[in-house]
Amino acid sequence: MSSSYFDIDDLPGPSNRRSTNREVYISAHDSGYGASVCSEEEPDRPTLVSNNTMPLPLIPGSMLSSAIEDTAQRQFQYQIQQLHYNENRAALGRSITTVMNILKGLQTVNREWPAQYPAFTSVNGPVNSSDMSDRPSQLRRAATDLSLQSSNQDKPTVVSSSPSSESPRLMSSQLSHEFNVLKIDLKLGATSPAELVRSLEKSAISSLLDGKISQALKHLLSLRERIEDTSSKVLVTGDLNAGKSTFCNALLRRDLLPEDQQPCTNVFCEVLDAHINNGVEEVHAIPHGATYNRQDERTYDIFPLSELDRLAASPEIYMLLKIYIEDKRPPEQSLLRNGVVDIALIDAPGLNMDSMQTTAVFARQEEIDVVVFVVSAENHFTLSAKEFIWNAAHEKAFIFIVVNRFDNIRDKSRCSRLILEQVAKLSPRTYSHSDDLVHFVSSNKVPKRDPPDDHDGDDNGDYGDEGANNNDDGVVDFENLERCLRNFVLEKRAISKLAPAKTYLLNVLGDLEALASYNEQVSQNEVQRLTAELAHITPAYEVTLRNSLKISEEVDGNIEKLVTSVYDHTRYKLEHVIAEIGTKRYVEYPGIFSIYSYAADTRDAMLHSIQQSVVECEEFARKKTTGGFTVLKNLGSQHFQGTAYYTEKIFNNSLMFSRRRDLLARGSVSAPIEFSDYIDLHQREKISGLGMTITLATAASTGAVGLPSTVARGLVSATSIIGLRNLRKWIVPALGLAFLCGAVYIISDIPNVVPRKLAKKLKQELENVDYVHSNSERISGECRTVLKYPAEDLRSAFQQLLDEQATQKNERTKQMSHAEESLKYFSGLYNDSKNNWQMISDLDLEAVIAEGTAVV
Repeated sequence: MSSSYFDIDDLPGPSNRRSTNREVYISAHDSGYGASVCSEEEPDRPTLVSNNTMPLPLIPGSMLSSAIEDTAQRQFQYQIQQLHYNENRAALGRSITTVMNILKGLQTVNREWPAQYPAFTSVNGPVNSSDMSDRPSQLRRAATDLSLQSSNQDKPTVVSSSPSSESPRLMSSQLSHEFNVLKIDLKLGATSPAELVRSLEKSAISSLLDGKISQALKHLLSLRERIEDTSSKVLVTGDLNAGKSTFCNALLRRDLLPEDQQPCTNVFCEVLDAHINNGVEEVHAIPHGATYNRQDERTYDIFPLSELDRLAASPEIYMLLKIYIEDKRPPEQSLLRNGVVDIALIDAPGLNMDSMQTTAVFARQEEIDVVVFVVSAENHFTLSAKEFIWNAAHEKAFIFIVVNRFDNIRDKSRCSRLILEQVAKLSPRTYSHSDDLVHFVSSNKVPKRDPPDDHDGDDNGDYGDEGANNNDDGVVDFENLERCLRNFVLEKRAISKLAPAKTYLLNVLGDLEALASYNEQVSQNEVQRLTAELAHITPAYEVTLRNSLKISEEVDGNIEKLVTSVYDHTRYKLEHVIAEIGTKRYVEYPGIFSIYSYAADTRDAMLHSIQQSVVECEEFARKKTTGGFTVLKNLGSQHFQGTAYYTEKIFNNSLMFSRRRDLLARGSVSAPIEFSDYIDLHQREKISGLGMTITLATAASTGAVGLPSTVARGLVSATSIIGLRNLRKWIVPALGLAFLCGAVYIISDIPNVVPRKLAKKLKQELENVDYVHSNSERISGECRTVLKYPAEDLRSAFQQLLDEQATQKNERTKQMSHAEESLKYFSGLYNDSKNNWQMISDLDLEAVIAEGTAVV
């Protein structure tokens, strides 16, 4: 709004004007300063409650024009004040919307990622409003110091599976004492609230904080409706039997609400001006669960005022009594019929009557504008009273306190001093204006009775009991209280109506600022810790990954090298042994009569020698496998000594080749003995002479029939030389000798022929079954199978370590992302809370705009 002066003709006229033949009353609708007219004499210092009176006398004669001019000037002043009030109200309305959006954002974040919440000490009490201007820096310093303290105590650890659980969760008493609206104050026996909060899980704390935020949102909605409402609600509450009903009757100057030495008000009684109810005096009793609508008689029951005593003692039926009465006193004397705004005077049951009633009073104070707390001068403030005032102080910096039954106290100065000392602790700002807000009265001293029916409001309003001494100190004190209350509710409406909203917003934003500052520091420490841990975990993970690949390749290479060496050794050994069979005599030759057993023994000896070579190859494989196992075990011990990833196993090499899979052992190679195994007709160089002889003899006996021409010609030539007769004479002996020599030779060569023939047969069968390769593959395969288990254990250990390090890395990375987002969010929340706190704090609700002052 640009800076300018307002002309009175440009401003709207007063929204409500009452006039009589004696006085003129000027009001601005829902004005920040009610409808009273300021005196021309300025006070020496600004006070909470003005001593100005509302009536402006009309001066007859020549003085009339001057009075009208003064009235116009004051009207102009009130219009300016009304604009100021409306600007503040609109600003508070916008601030309420802003704060609600901030709270909803925090609620969403808290539900997804529980916010770190500081626990509280057992110290109770409201915020010292006098120190509110320095609160942001105090909260910031306290949260920073605490977080730095916690970060020094909680060192980062790599193996921690839940690092967030080690973050600081408690706040120092200096900072926790500042919390108000969002304070989680648990009580359980002798256990301190800090201990209770410390014992809760983060999810439980998050749920409690979520509930506090929901309550704050609900309360902000009520605040917004309250500052938009042009009426005012005044709650009269206090301890049981403190004289609340007596006080209300004294304000109304009539015996309306039930009074007794015993508690008699068990239902909320809301007293309103009867003109709202078409001028009819009656009681609207609202049952439990009903929503009151004056236009709908189904929502309430109607009773006459005479039934009020019975209705007030029936809490099981009705939850609220709306009492419409007509106060015929002049507006400058009546609180209900004030000519400015509609006032609802609510008489509440005693705080310590029972838990449900007390809870109802606590909840009801959120709906009202002004709290009038009645305390007995005899009992002072009880625990319930202190808790109520602390709770109300979350939004109401000013509380109107009435110390009733003061006439019963002998040492009045001492009583006043003790009461004020308690007020200073409970509500510092109330104490700072104690002259206007703390009153010591005796309500029973105030004269009251129903005004006469013909009262027209033209007198001075004194229609008390006859003979009543209005100069009595008790009456004067009460009249001063009544004047201060009227001025506080009506003239200082900007304070009584808007200050609670401002105070509550400042408390909410202060709590948000402290919570954001704390979580910002926690998030900053978390980012630093996670950065350090990632700087350690990432290289370790990369080293483990390289070692895993290197060791895996090395293990595979060593196993393949060992298996290949075993295969080559076995193949060479078996090939050599098989090649050598048949070259030596394995058993002694027993003679011609045991040639079969000789052949069988020779065969068995050959097979045994082959099997023995196989056993030697297996023994060689055992030794090589044992060495390979030792190498793998040393690798495991080297990399995983003292960890749970790798467990050393005991290798028993005697269990290798326990299942005989050799072809000879299974009988697949039998080499059966045959007659041909005794004769080797392929040795021609040894029997060539015998063959020739037999050939010649045969040719001669047959006449050389069928012989080749060359042989025949030779025989003919030999015959011609020897002579045919001589030849025929020697042919038969020659043939016999030849056969005899051949038989002798064959028999004598059996010891050599049998091994040779059997070796040849065995070699052929072994070749057919690929004996050398199959055994080499079997033995080397056994080595591979045995070494596979420690190799897999080693790989599994590396994989477990890699998985755990990868999990830690992913968790830290995820936590880092969360911490960075949390840091960003809470940094923004801190700045938003601080800026909005400062903006609301700068709203000057008590500013008095002088005449002719420019409005910006």
